[in-house]
Amino acid sequence: MKSKLLLGLGIIALLCCFSCSEDSDSVPTETGSNVIEVTADIDAPTTWLDGKVYLIKKNDFYVNNTLTIEAGVVVKFHPDYDYIVLGGTGTIVANGTLDKHIVFTSYKDDAHGGDTNGDGTATSPASKDWSNINTNALNGSSFNYCEFLYGGNGTYTNTLEIYSSVASVTNCLFAHNDGSDGSMDFGALDCSAALAGTVVQNNIFYDNIRPLSISTAFSLDNSNVFHNPADANSTNAYNYIYVESINEIVSNISWSETEVPYIIDDNDLWIMSTYSLTLANDVVLKFTPSSEIVCANGASNIINYNGTGVYFTSFKDDSRGGDSNADVTATSPANGDWEGLYSDASSSYFSWTNILYDNH
Repeated sequence: MKSKLLLGLGIIALLCCFSCSEDSDSVPTETGSNVIEVTADIDAPTTWLDGKVYLIKKNDFYVNNTLTIEAGVVVKFHPDYDYIVLGGTGTIVANGTLDKHIVFTSYKDDAHGGDTNGDGTATSPASKDWSNINTNALNGSSFNYCEFLYGGNGTYTNTLEIYSSVASVTNCLFAHNDGSDGSMDFGALDCSAALAGTVVQNNIFYDNIRPLSISTAFSLDNSNVFHNPADANSTNAYNYIYVESINEIVSNISWSETEVPYIIDDNDLWIMSTYSLTLANDVVLKFTPSSEIVCANGASNIINYNGTGVYFTSFKDDSRGGDSNADVTATSPANGDWEGLYSDASSSYFSWTNILYDNH
């Protein structure tokens, strides 16, 4: 599957054709042979078709109905109008193909859709050139074979935020984005508030500050890639998956990603009642200071806790899962770096041999 993704990641050749179905209040303005300025909210079912560059130039741009984006479309964000948010009954259906991606990118990105800002080589795209896309508690959006480039200028520094909703993000590329929020909570793809049923599969992340944040409501498999397939040394500044656990674990979920570790930053992450967290072999969980997992029913809450290559360790442990805190050799792990794994059933901490540098 990863080899298929590698074949699919390239510069998109855009066609010059245009037709769309839009209501009279949402008709964008065509300013050139292939650039369309979007200056009104989407209030009726709308299709953006291959062959055009859509330039967002609407403050507080809301998608209040279904926006279908066809393969080959390039969406650019003017620096003064730099985000998309869903409202009303809005959904975004952005289904590219292996050979023709949909690109969300900077106004300064000449490599996708041409020199839209007309300044030749005077400017170049960079991280935080635009803000983000927010699903805003509305279900049903899908992003397949999309590229998210040079984003992250919003409050939470994410580029695509699946917020309190169910969505599908598959076969996408996230590159050159921010995700530097100081609280560690938000990746370039921010699913920290995503609901059960969300799918995040076969995506590629590189040259972001933080690549991915997830909630504890859905499972994550081993299909995502956390480096540039063309250069294994090009990863992310903080190459990990941040786990947002505000709502605890209240369903049966599984974590299978082995390229990067999962980071637990919670002083009391419960696996509730009869629910379970299943870990694949070689999965590494790292913990920040004072963090712990509480198993309501004991060891049975963590399936394959003693699997081959499974470790529960310190955030400072570079020997397992890499240099997650990105400080090279400035810090080293030590006993007491994090709290531990606690069994509420027996009122005691586990002492498994694969629990390292905890406080017990």
